[in-house]
Amino acid sequence: MGESHSRISAWWVFPISAIVWWACGFLPWLAQMSYQVTGIAEASDAAAAGLLPLPFTADGAVAGLVVMALIGGLLSGVTARLPASAGAGAAAAIAGTLTAMAAAGGSSWWLAARETVPGDAMPLGMLVVTCAAGLFGLAAGLLAGLGPAALRGVALALPVVLLDGWFWGLVPGGSVSPVGTWWIFAVALGVAFGLTVDSRPIELLGWLPAAGVVWVFQAAGPALLAVQENIWPGSALSEDPLSAVAMAAGRIASAAISPEGHQLGAWVVALLLGASIAALRLSREASDEGELSQAWA
Repeated sequence: MGESHSRISAWWVFPISAIVWWACGFLPWLAQMSYQVTGIAEASDAAAAGLLPLPFTADGAVAGLVVMALIGGLLSGVTARLPASAGAGAAAAIAGTLTAMAAAGGSSWWLAARETVPGDAMPLGMLVVTCAAGLFGLAAGLLAGLGPAALRGVALALPVVLLDGWFWGLVPGGSVSPVGTWWIFAVALGVAFGLTVDSRPIELLGWLPAAGVVWVFQAAGPALLAVQENIWPGSALSEDPLSAVAMAAGRIASAAISPEGHQLGAWVVALLLGASIAALRLSREASDEGELSQAWA
């Protein structure tokens, strides 16, 4: 009862989710712009033309857009857990995220269409990529925040394997691009596994499907980079977006069955960290049940 009263109103989730999608998801882009304005990093030609809310430039932006929009969607979807009513929270999170997409994406597309960025930019294609990745992340965030514990690890699979690229985008002069940093992957995967356990040890079985999905998605980073290298104005992939999806799917499928590039050592660290977090959650749940039993005695 006390927990329900301590939660916020669903009305607050609308602005929070909108801000989270853009300000948190695209924090590396905003950070790079601030580095360039302050002189910490060298300014690019696109930055000299003017600030865009989203990085709608063709050079190296596709993978970054996917990563940032997806992680932003995940974070905004999780905000649906804040209110006491799950349905109202989900509706507010969806509305807030869509509003942020429309505002940031629409303004970036409009500015790019006015040729305030280099002519090789593809604003419409970038807008489609942003919306698709953001909606996928939003669905994963809603599942992670409101879904059963066993499915949370599965929902976090793709953000986990792309999180290192997001972090490296915060480094001055860096870019958001999947690089497969083992320790970031290990920490993120361990936390994701630990969150799949709420109150029963049997929920540890949820690690099995989550681990399988993460194993497959570890090929997503190289697949995104392969697609990005083959996209430019007038290229076959830019003219036919479905071929880009097919190319990425083929790269993921071929790499998923190979142990190379799957950071096997990091899996050991991730499993140990996940077991520690799960043990803490289970012990806390057992302690709460013990206090409740004493109160009723």
